[in-house]
Amino acid sequence: MLNFDWLAWLTMEEAKGVFLGLFFLIGVLILFLPREYIYEGIEHPRWYHNLKLWSIGVLLFIGSVYYMF
Repeated sequence: MLNFDWLAWLTMEEAKGVFLGLFFLIGVLILFLPREYIYEGIEHPRWYHNLKLWSIGVLLFIGSVYYMF
């Protein structure tokens, strides 16, 4: 099993902040993806084909759930 005893000094609020900060960092990195990667293989792109929107939406949803609990 994993041993996280070395993180015992970290409070739950601080751990939640670190985790949400990592979600924010992933969201920023998603925004830097080139457009060619987003619409690869799509001849007539529409707004709902934009993978950046879907991934940011999923990150916001999961982040809000983790923020509440």
